[in-house]
Amino acid sequence: MFDRHDTFGDKIVVLISYLMVLIVIVMMLYPFWDQFVMSISTRQAALVGGFRLFTWPINLDGYRAVLRSKELGVAALNTLFRVVVGTGWAVVLTALTAYPLSRRDLPFKKPLTGFFVFTMFFSGGLIPTYIWVRNLGLINNRLVLILPGLAAYYLIIMRNFFSGMPQEIQEAAQIDGADDLSLWWRVIMPLSKPILATIALWTAVNHWNAYLDALIYMTDKSQYVLQIILRRVLLDTDLLNMGMQPGQEMGSIISRPTEETVKAALLMVTTVPILMVYPFAQRYFIKGILQGSVKG
Repeated sequence: MFDRHDTFGDKIVVLISYLMVLIVIVMMLYPFWDQFVMSISTRQAALVGGFRLFTWPINLDGYRAVLRSKELGVAALNTLFRVVVGTGWAVVLTALTAYPLSRRDLPFKKPLTGFFVFTMFFSGGLIPTYIWVRNLGLINNRLVLILPGLAAYYLIIMRNFFSGMPQEIQEAAQIDGADDLSLWWRVIMPLSKPILATIALWTAVNHWNAYLDALIYMTDKSQYVLQIILRRVLLDTDLLNMGMQPGQEMGSIISRPTEETVKAALLMVTTVPILMVYPFAQRYFIKGILQGSVKG
């Protein structure tokens, strides 16, 4: 941490920097940890409140109350469909669109790029978009959670990544007889794992956390996603209607989990799965961001 040539002042600055980083980490992690501890607390421990670092004994009745909800299971399947299909389509279409825009010989390259950039910042507004979606027959259709804005948001980052690739590699493939599609699939895509993983991670997180479009376009409860269920529980305390209210089969009122425990368990169930994706994409993440953002 310290170099032997560091002065006393340098060491103080380093220590203060580490202390500030530690404080920020604690401030960011503690709310999550607090909800985790609440989710495994007994009724007596949950009712005490206050500052919580851990609890004993561990009680998993809150998770049992959450996982027995049929509505939550349907919402989980809808969210999984949205994340997998939406992320896959978004990455492929973004790569297909970004590659031509990265080519120096593309006619009208700047106007086309400007067109896509314009759509990233401006839209028709909520009401025109709703009318458009309704006229397409996408109300209560899971495709409405995927199709709008499918390949626009991260297009420039991927285009910049492609532009930064050595032209010699592409020229060598073309000399060997590769057409544009073969060049894209066999040369460009294998070399683009960092940016593909980065865009996939961002898109998956956005799909997992999104709820506003589902709230607007979905009126059928069988089409709800996890975040809609979480919103209803946290804001409306709608545990009973979704089958999450702890019942008599869990024992006496003294041993049953509180509503706050069930809410915390639901929060963990809807948050932890997407957090588990980060370790697998971490080795590509920083490289993809840096290489996709430096070239204009």
